[in-house]
Amino acid sequence: MNTELNLKRLGFFLKRQLYLNISTMWIAIGAILGLLLILSALFAVFSDDAEVVFGLRNLYLVVFMVGGYIFTSKIFDEMHAPQKSYMFLTLPVSATEKLLAAWLITSPVYVVVAGLIMLLLTSFSALLAGNTDAFPYLIDDVFFNCLGVYMVTQAVFFLGATTFRSNNFLKTLLVLIVVVLLIAAYTGGLGYLLFGQAHNRLEPDSGLKDTAEFIFTRIIPMLFWWLLAPFLLVVSYFKLKERQV
Repeated sequence: MNTELNLKRLGFFLKRQLYLNISTMWIAIGAILGLLLILSALFAVFSDDAEVVFGLRNLYLVVFMVGGYIFTSKIFDEMHAPQKSYMFLTLPVSATEKLLAAWLITSPVYVVVAGLIMLLLTSFSALLAGNTDAFPYLIDDVFFNCLGVYMVTQAVFFLGATTFRSNNFLKTLLVLIVVVLLIAAYTGGLGYLLFGQAHNRLEPDSGLKDTAEFIFTRIIPMLFWWLLAPFLLVVSYFKLKERQV
């Protein structure tokens, strides 16, 4: 299998994946959009609070993120299905191109399509609530920050899609919960060992306080925004390579 990136071959594979999944995607979009339209109309018409549109906007963001995670978890269903896996794995497409095509569909393409739908829903809700002046304030830092957080954290479920053969979303969610609990337990235990037994406190001029502040305000955000997603995508690439061998 040729491992180099061929844009023409990538384009053909991307079209194939969209063609195979387009009907399912539109059914899901139609069902979710219809449900959100009904909820938006009910809340906007029967609520006396003109600020209800902000709550609806937050609901759209939650649905956007959860829906994206589920969609991402199912992007490699063809590879895990016994009846279809041989055809998928023997396609004249490299692991890099399969990875890139799947990521493009589940991350930037999904963000653009879902973002436009959220804008339409938000404007519809603001119109029904009689609070059209609030529309410019609904597309704020929270909105764009959620889009950014999705594009980073989506890579976690992308890795789960390449790793697990069934129930990808639930298994990834379970592993994520366990990892978070382990990190919290380790951090809490380390903090207790350092400060709990001796009843130490971080003084304002403490060098340790400055170090902790630097780690939490500089290092951790940098790792999250710039390194987490690329690292998980690289691991996903090797998972794909492992299946194709």
